[in-house]
Amino acid sequence: MKRRFFGIISTAALLAAVAVFSAFAFGCSVFRKDSGDVLPHLISEDIAESDPRRPIDESGLPLAGFTSDTLGGQLDELTDMMFDGKKPDFATALSGTKKVYDAAVAVLDRYILNDFSEYERVHAIHDWIVYNTKYDFELLENADGASSDDPSFRADGVLLNGKAVCDGYTKAFRLMCGIERIRCIRVIGQYNDNGSQINHAWNKVRVGGVWYNVDTTMDNFHVMAGGKRKSVLNHGYFLVSDKAIKDVVAGRHTERATDPINVNYECKENYPFHATTASEVEPYSMRVTSQRELNSVFRAVKDKKGKIGKIELQLAFTGYSDDNLSHADAYSAQIAEAYSLIKDADYRIDSAAREYPYMRYPNGVFVFLIYK
Repeated sequence: MKRRFFGIISTAALLAAVAVFSAFAFGCSVFRKDSGDVLPHLISEDIAESDPRRPIDESGLPLAGFTSDTLGGQLDELTDMMFDGKKPDFATALSGTKKVYDAAVAVLDRYILNDFSEYERVHAIHDWIVYNTKYDFELLENADGASSDDPSFRADGVLLNGKAVCDGYTKAFRLMCGIERIRCIRVIGQYNDNGSQINHAWNKVRVGGVWYNVDTTMDNFHVMAGGKRKSVLNHGYFLVSDKAIKDVVAGRHTERATDPINVNYECKENYPFHATTASEVEPYSMRVTSQRELNSVFRAVKDKKGKIGKIELQLAFTGYSDDNLSHADAYSAQIAEAYSLIKDADYRIDSAAREYPYMRYPNGVFVFLIYK
């Protein structure tokens, strides 16, 4: 039987995992009408390329056809051939295969400029998938009877339906990277969900000659607030090392030891995403190096008067070593001090109710919920 990857073990496990983010106890409105969503790092329509060119269409690449007679099989062949430096010949393809491919090309034509670097292309692909794909909780809730041919397990779940589980996320990411001629693989393994080992899939991608881990499923962070489940775009698992993604406290990923593809693409480095990216709160970057700066960010949020829903920051205080990050309560005191500066936040720390309105990722990355 083909192993299927959902990325989350059950609805009950999910609700337990996000319960600390609920705002039920405060009796306040957590979805404010005057605050917009935090948008992904994607170019606006007015600067989109007038003559977009996809790297896969470069001349000289050998053509490759399809042998599978199923859509899922052909989509797998499609990503494999592009990884091997070949261009798909759709003469032997199912109509659905070409439809999925064309949908991916349309997204890339719209959001990727011809002179984008590999990093900019991967960043755009990551943000588009996370922001535009809903996790298929309905499929999750009916996992026992789920068909292995469900689109949510494939790239078309993301590109045609806007709904997928982790398998679909990873396959769409690999397909889009393949069209951009960026080397990318799908990794299978497990995720430790509060002690439960669950089957999971993510990607490894080569940017600038260096391999990194990317988990678009986990970067589609879900928050329970006001009785509703909301998706929040993050970058905690974007271009991270093997050490970071396997960290027992915050990474919690384990590659399947029996699969040689996992050990042949070692990810030794973390891309300095947070150090080089501006935060949602101007003029700060996503990397914060002191309590004073963290407090300043929270004060700036307060001054925005409810127009910022989340902040994503990498806390890298001077003198705060990797050994400190090995503890589950890393930065808890510093974060509590920052939250105390905003008395009327929709989200706040309530240790008695076990409510901690932030999500911890590897490398000292935290996602803070404040207004929404």
